[in-house]
Amino acid sequence: MVLSGLIAYLGDRIGMKMGKRRVSLFGLRPRYSSIIITIVTGILIAVLSVTILLAVYSELRQALFNINDVLTRLEYLNQELENRDQQLAAKDQELESKDQELSELQQEIEAREEEIASKEAEIEAREAEIAQKDKEIAAVENELEELTQNRDQLQNRVDELSSQREELESQIAELDNQISELEADYDELREVANQLQAGVIYYMGEDMVYQKGDVVYTDVLEGGRSEQETISALNRYLQAANEVAREKEIEVNEETGMALRLQTEDILNAARIIYNMDSGSRVIVSLIARVNVPQNDWLYANFQLYEDFKVFEQGQLISSREISAEQNSKEIETELEALLQDINEKAINQGLLPDNSGQVGSINFSQFYDLVNQVRSASGKVKVNIYADTDIWRQDRLSDNLRFELEDNSADSSAAGEVDSNE
Repeated sequence: MVLSGLIAYLGDRIGMKMGKRRVSLFGLRPRYSSIIITIVTGILIAVLSVTILLAVYSELRQALFNINDVLTRLEYLNQELENRDQQLAAKDQELESKDQELSELQQEIEAREEEIASKEAEIEAREAEIAQKDKEIAAVENELEELTQNRDQLQNRVDELSSQREELESQIAELDNQISELEADYDELREVANQLQAGVIYYMGEDMVYQKGDVVYTDVLEGGRSEQETISALNRYLQAANEVAREKEIEVNEETGMALRLQTEDILNAARIIYNMDSGSRVIVSLIARVNVPQNDWLYANFQLYEDFKVFEQGQLISSREISAEQNSKEIETELEALLQDINEKAINQGLLPDNSGQVGSINFSQFYDLVNQVRSASGKVKVNIYADTDIWRQDRLSDNLRFELEDNSADSSAAGEVDSNE
């Protein structure tokens, strides 16, 4: 740049001097000669600049004289640059994907850190709880040491008490045997006394309130319930039985109001049997006079327990009999009485409990003869069917729970009437 400025200055000065002197080059006019000098001066500046640059910068010489190689290399480098740009774009996408994964991992790490913090808090709570338990264990161990120290003394005491218990149990067993013997003797003596008293009362013209074996009271209890419910039900049963017994002219304890004389062992045994039965089952509990009971005397009674069950279903045919309507009334009555007796025997065989006379019930007199008249009003052979009008359980009586139907066999058609028996 300095040389170019100097050459330009010198060229300008030479041109001016030559113009003033009106120098002519190559026979040209001075003005054109000045222009030529100025042009030559510019050429010299350019040549000098290029020469200096070529002399100083070898890369410029190579670029100037090897331009095709440079352009080829430049194209190669541009292609390489484009490939690198594509790789860079792929790397950027991969980096973005990695950034996304990193973000997700960061979120997961934060969630894990929160979970870890929660677990650490829980661990601290557990450690505090463990520390508390350790204190309790230490206290229990101390107490256990004290109990261990007393165990030998207690064991010795237990051994002593066990030996005393064995002695007492042997004494109790001996006393129980004696009591059993005394009770047997008492029952025998009571029986003899009752017989003697019954004979005396008979000769004195007095009446017996209960005969030995008479049923004082009967009711149905539910088995398989809790101990408290069983005891409560049995207490209500005994109160009801006592009220029934007090209706007779027998001795009554003025303090307790009880007319029944029962053995505690019998009451406990009855309660045990009712309690041990299956849940939902039913048991018939009866109080039976243990001895003959005259007026104004104590009523001694025992328990009798029978499992209750349904003997006949409602609508079940119990028995039937074919009777000729051509017979006279006496013969028809005999046939019907035989049918009723058959029902009585069948009911007893099926489990119905009979009374002291061996019967399980009876129908009303008027209803019986109404049935006789219906048979007589028919013609030919008549089949008398007897059905259970309701469910009949073991403790029930056969009375108003029977239904009579007449079937006219001679006409092969059902006739008839129904008779509901009343007790």
